[in-house]
Amino acid sequence: MPTFSRRSFICGTAAVAALATVPAVAATGINTLANGKTEIDLAVNSALSTVGGVIELNTKKYGPVAVVRTSKSTKGFSVLSLSCPHAGVIVNQNNGGWFCKGHGSEFGLNGALKVGPAKTGLGAIKFTLTSKKLTIN
Repeated sequence: MPTFSRRSFICGTAAVAALATVPAVAATGINTLANGKTEIDLAVNSALSTVGGVIELNTKKYGPVAVVRTSKSTKGFSVLSLSCPHAGVIVNQNNGGWFCKGHGSEFGLNGALKVGPAKTGLGAIKFTLTSKKLTIN
């Protein structure tokens, strides 16, 4: 029977707790178009119906991105690159924002820089919007 050290137990417990607190929302209704654009069906992504809602997806053109509902306005969305501007490490959701495990940079949910060493916020990605679809250009 294997024995566990106190350190192994604490690290394992912390990892399980961290995974339990990160909201994982699977994006559905995603379509990659022939021109490289990515189309998201808003009706099937219920997380985007609430301000602060986020879906994460991997796009062919930009790699990992997040679509964030920023306001109740019909145009209240933003699309962010999830690549840290400091060293390119992919950031993770953490405490209502984003955290880079590579060097500790922190960003607001809107991508704004809160704590360095990054010098800028997460990159904004252009998109177009209709009442039914958001298209990442």
